[in-house]
Amino acid sequence: MRIVLDIGLPLKNDKNISAPDISGLTACDDSLLGIFISHPHPDHYGLLDKITEPVPVYMGEASRRIIEVSSFFTPLPTLGNVEPLGYRDQQSIQLGPFTITPYRIDHSAFDSHCLLIEAEGKRLFYSGDIRGHGRNSHLYDDLIQNPPQNIDVLICEGTQIGRIPDFAYPDEESVEAGMVEVFKKTNGMGLVWCSSQNIDRLVSVWNACKKSGRQLVLDMYTAEIVRAAKDDALPKPGKEGVTVYLPYTQKQKIIREKAFHISNPYRRHRIYYKALVEAASRLVMIFRPSMMGDHDLAKCLSGASLISSVWSGYVHRSQNELDQMKNMGIERTHIHTSGHATVDELRKFANAIPAKRIVPIHLENREGFAELSERVELKNDHEWWEI
Repeated sequence: MRIVLDIGLPLKNDKNISAPDISGLTACDDSLLGIFISHPHPDHYGLLDKITEPVPVYMGEASRRIIEVSSFFTPLPTLGNVEPLGYRDQQSIQLGPFTITPYRIDHSAFDSHCLLIEAEGKRLFYSGDIRGHGRNSHLYDDLIQNPPQNIDVLICEGTQIGRIPDFAYPDEESVEAGMVEVFKKTNGMGLVWCSSQNIDRLVSVWNACKKSGRQLVLDMYTAEIVRAAKDDALPKPGKEGVTVYLPYTQKQKIIREKAFHISNPYRRHRIYYKALVEAASRLVMIFRPSMMGDHDLAKCLSGASLISSVWSGYVHRSQNELDQMKNMGIERTHIHTSGHATVDELRKFANAIPAKRIVPIHLENREGFAELSERVELKNDHEWWEI
């Protein structure tokens, strides 16, 4: 009997990728009991649409909704024919010999979880992607203060190992403060380029808007992500100071697909070109460089400033659009904190989980991770090993 933990799309490979060579995904094999997705980032769920067999898939309930929204508005992978089953924080699922218990954790993706797997007297703890400096840092703190006991193997992410540390903005509170400073100095519209799925960052932008006396404008994709999260504390359109702009490309997508059920509920909360021009100095818009093709929006950007609040690798990929904005006189400030655990947070996490062995994944510097603990064991891709 087997289960799979995450089935992600390699981020550095743009070619068409087939399903992994795992029996039961594309041909019948009843020994594959299920797939568990830790959070809604494509490097953790992105190959679900390659599955042709009716394998049960489990993920957080908000994760499913967020993936559905993202696959409509963006080129991100879809769920394919999968109809996921939901799981909830610390509510165990029994699947054959396996007991799987999710633990909510702090990460830049909403609805992220670690997973405890128990079977035949063995206990494995999978970190998924984690951090300890977001708006849900209490989840990280609670876990390391009260970790699951008697763990045989901890499978732990190590994204930040080997990367050049950047502590200019160590947490979301400092990101928020940095944005307030920029908004107060900006004569025109404030633009913030961030992931629509980074709910923590959206809250930081919203708070910074309120502190600088500005209103928040969400594009419709971002508004749909907020709706999918189903959290009343988020900047939902209709709340005071929160409106929706429908960029040209998103508008055309809705028209082509006749998906007016998406846009109609926002009718009362929309802001249009004329109002953008008149109120530009009082607005902050969630923005991405591809929106520069929206000619109406481009006419509203006199005196605007841009805050890039994404991983620096994405900044380099959009250099042409950023050069265009620079030529328009739009100054850019980079204000960002990582969605992944710092090296210190990883060390604290690894030391807190009472595991006999620690196996790192999701990283580029395996040897660097081995320096965190004497319990680290390095494994190779496609290598079979026993717990």
